[in-house]
Amino acid sequence: MDQLTIGLLGFAIFLVLSLLRVPIAYGMAIVGLGGMLVVYPIDAAFKFIPTGLFTYTSNFTLSALPLFILMGTLAFYADLGKDAYDAAKAWFGRVPGGLGVATVYSSAIFGACSGSSLSAVAVFSKIAVPEMVRAGYNKKMALGVVASAGCLDVLIPPSILMVFYGIITETSVGQLLIAGIMPGILTAVLMATAVMITCKIYPETAPISSELDTSWKTRWKTLRNLWAAAALFISVLGAIYTGFATPDEAAAVGVVGALLLVYIRGNLTWERVTYSFIDSAKVTAMIFLLLGAGYIFSTFLSTTGVVSTMTGWIKSLELSFFMLMVGIVILYLFLGCFLDAISMMVLTMPVLAPLITDFDMSLVWFGVVVVVMMAIGTITPPLGLNCFVMKGALGDDYALKDIFAGSLPFVFLMLITVGLMVIFPEICLWLPELMKSMR
Repeated sequence: MDQLTIGLLGFAIFLVLSLLRVPIAYGMAIVGLGGMLVVYPIDAAFKFIPTGLFTYTSNFTLSALPLFILMGTLAFYADLGKDAYDAAKAWFGRVPGGLGVATVYSSAIFGACSGSSLSAVAVFSKIAVPEMVRAGYNKKMALGVVASAGCLDVLIPPSILMVFYGIITETSVGQLLIAGIMPGILTAVLMATAVMITCKIYPETAPISSELDTSWKTRWKTLRNLWAAAALFISVLGAIYTGFATPDEAAAVGVVGALLLVYIRGNLTWERVTYSFIDSAKVTAMIFLLLGAGYIFSTFLSTTGVVSTMTGWIKSLELSFFMLMVGIVILYLFLGCFLDAISMMVLTMPVLAPLITDFDMSLVWFGVVVVVMMAIGTITPPLGLNCFVMKGALGDDYALKDIFAGSLPFVFLMLITVGLMVIFPEICLWLPELMKSMR
């Protein structure tokens, strides 16, 4: 049996294991290790795999992952999400769909302090959904706005997915984080505008609450309370943008800053600090498990020629750049229904990254496009992690099907963002290019 056949058979076994609900990381590790033992002598395989695995996972840039995760957890205890929501309510509360608009923009602000969409959804499920429902908002709209606005957290830096993409594609993490700013703002504006237009056409969907205090006094007061979120964002992104610190160093600054904010707000307790570190360690362990298993699996596929064969086959189709991007979008929409974001990246980047570079397109630009598609996967059934986290936070009073139904219109809005980035790559690349020119 030739190596290509072994590789294709291994990939088929991996798909079967996935359908049998074997965790993705375990499936990749089992197939990758088993395949390498078939291809290489046992002693060579057991010498090569541990050495390569250690080298791959000991990349110092990876230290940014647990630090950004910890920073987001501490930002929650610093009440930065509540500050952002109060300010957004005061400024946008009286426009059509004001509470929904406020949720979108406050999620964007919180995204500047947290790199995980799950954190944002957990925070705003408890803050925004009950208030919108009490104000008479359509339940599906209230649920959909919160679940979808949480996706902004993986676009607006710091973003865990951007860091992960940068590591597996060997792309500048600093440029990736900066590249997500403009698309994140664009997506937030599209979401907020869509909410306003919908509620303007159908006023019964979201009645304007007369109880909201939108006086200028309240507006300036709540705006001043955003100093904490602004300070954290500037300290992290400012250090990266100016070249003063690397992403991992800036992440460490962010953790210290978030911890100080928790202390200043009077929310610092030993129990909360302990939970923050333990929770961050659990998430980090899961990511590193996927990263290591993905390395073994992708090495097996590369060694057996599966990756080069698939890449060559796609090239032989002689697709135009736009047709290739349409195919990639469809692929990620499909995979997003069954896989988490990190698993999708590990499986697809060995094939897709070389195709993008063959078209002389920036991997920084492609990283932002991929992260938007990953975000869409968090609100599409049946996997939709954002929706499940929201269901867990809200309890039995809200149906999971209503959360998915409310999120569906926002999928189309994020696809518009992807389309605009494909047509105008400068949306992603302007700030990174400016950053390079300043150094």
